[in-house]
Amino acid sequence: MRAAVHLAAALALAALAFAIGRWLRDPSPGGSLLILLGAVVLWVVAVRRLYGPGGPGRAPEPVAAQPEPPDDRIDLNAADASELQRLPGIGPVGARRIVEEREVAGPYRTVGDLVRVAGFEPSRVRGLGGPLKV
Repeated sequence: MRAAVHLAAALALAALAFAIGRWLRDPSPGGSLLILLGAVVLWVVAVRRLYGPGGPGRAPEPVAAQPEPPDDRIDLNAADASELQRLPGIGPVGARRIVEEREVAGPYRTVGDLVRVAGFEPSRVRGLGGPLKV
């Protein structure tokens, strides 16, 4: 549909150029000048209608972005010990240590801050990065 609209607009413009050229060769006053002015007005109205907002010559409106899926990650600074136990490799003792360290030293700024918890070496913390957020 859009291709047909563009083709029609291009053909109308070509016809208008032909009419202007013909009038320039024989610029007699009267009917041909009025017809030429009418054709110009008609072409301008048609192009504005075709390419204006909502017209068939315009590109379709972009589709609204899909809503982002809910974030299922566990927040280190808000989760209690029972929520932290759902993480792979974290048992009741590790979860309790994470909560205690957060209460003593303040909130975690990054997931990497878990290395300040006893028993959480860097390799273990790297394995937890996916399901956690800060």
